[in-house]
Amino acid sequence: MKTHYEQLGITPHASQTAIQQSFFRLARKLDPKNPLNQGSERARIEYLAIQSAYRTLSNPDLRCEYDRSLQLQALKPPARTFASAASAREPK
Repeated sequence: MKTHYEQLGITPHASQTAIQQSFFRLARKLDPKNPLNQGSERARIEYLAIQSAYRTLSNPDLRCEYDRSLQLQALKPPARTFASAASAREPK
């Protein structure tokens, strides 16, 4: 799953201006009202994703909270799937 930063094509250190510019560039490209995107479910989903990313990253308080959640996710050990748990028990 992409982070909000990846969805907008920016780095976590991007300025508010860079966030805004990236959002508007992508919004023009993915806008469901754009004739090139008429009926495109993929464009609609991507448009909603960049809207959510912009809404979060353009608000300094929400961005700080979001960055904190990314840091916590990075600290969590990866979830073990059934397949990885089963292979860990197999004798070598």
